Amino acid sequence: MGIVDLIFPKFCSGCGAEGQYICAPCRKTLIRPEMICPMCCKASLDGWTHPRCRKWDGMERLIVGLPYKGVVQQCFKKVKYKSAWEIIKYLYNLCELGEMESSVVTSVPMWSEKEKTRGFNQAELLAQLIAEKNKVPCLACLERSRETKPMFGLKRRERIANVEGAFQLNPKSQILKFSNGEKVIIVDDVWTTGATMRECARVLKEYGVKEVWGVALSR
Repeated sequence: MGIVDLIFPKFCSGCGAEGQYICAPCRKTLIRPEMICPMCCKASLDGWTHPRCRKWDGMERLIVGLPYKGVVQQCFKKVKYKSAWEIIKYLYNLCELGEMESSVVTSVPMWSEKEKTRGFNQAELLAQLIAEKNKVPCLACLERSRETKPMFGLKRRERIANVEGAFQLNPKSQILKFSNGEKVIIVDDVWTTGATMRECARVLKEYGVKEVWGVALSR
């Protein structure tokens, strides 16, 4: 146990046991979510988009690591409300997403004022971990063009309307150097209806990205 752990001990988000954010017995309760098509959100083999759901501006695949409930949900609350950024790395190592071939990894951008308040974008932290593991660039390809409402409590149609036109290409990004016929992985922390990630994928496709995979830490 290091000095940091002595000063700031970790406690299980499920049972409160000291030592890890999720203790060994609680980890045994985790069941990886069923893989779904990122376009219709129905069951799909390994998260591939159904042939009937394919669109030129849509996503090709969705990979999800952990269930968004129980101890995992409690961990995310610590991330968002206690700025416990180190939990993102812990959860990433826990879910074993594996290696993924791509040219670029990017993340769903956060509204600038919100990111300043929180101090970090958890999706960006996760994207950096994935890019490092797969030895590819991690670029801030997108930015928010306007602030959106919190998604919590919104119905599916309201979520879609909330993010429509809310993203644009980041003018400082080098994505155009990689977009000609390449694949981009876009990362978010939690997948709910997928409205946000699908809108981000649409913008990337408009600028020439050939294939977009989504990676969510939890669903």
